[in-house]
Amino acid sequence: MKLKRKWFEKKVDERQEMDLLKVEHFGFWLMYYMLLAAILIQTIILNKDFEVAAGEWIIFMSITIISLIGWIRKGVWGYHTRKVPGIRSCLLYSILTSIGVGTVFGLLFAFKWNNTSPKGIAVYIIMTVASLFVISCPAFLLAGALTKQREKRLAGQDFEEDDDDEEEI
Repeated sequence: MKLKRKWFEKKVDERQEMDLLKVEHFGFWLMYYMLLAAILIQTIILNKDFEVAAGEWIIFMSITIISLIGWIRKGVWGYHTRKVPGIRSCLLYSILTSIGVGTVFGLLFAFKWNNTSPKGIAVYIIMTVASLFVISCPAFLLAGALTKQREKRLAGQDFEEDDDDEEEI
């Protein structure tokens, strides 16, 4: 037991721990986007079968799901907001995400399938943007609703703990 305690004992102060967390944060997001780029390059640009990128896809989706579950369980939405966004913000996020990502993917799909006419490119872009909006808007709304529920539950626990502390005094 002493050996386990010795191996896993913290030997850094709070500042060093924050520095480590910043490095881990940067490394996590770099790895996340590099995995996404590897999947896109292999499947769309290099025109390989999906089986080639299946391992990366499994890792990418596992990281995404684990991160979402963790953020929702902790009642955290992001670094830049203290409040969970509402319906208007979720719609705005969905529109921006759909237009930005959908345009790039629409162009990639159009050129991959040799449909380089302006009408064909427009159809691919519109279909990709619409598909991404239909997927991302409910996903943002669901994640926001779950996060709000979790925040309420955590706030209720804080008040219960405060009441218990007052009763003991």
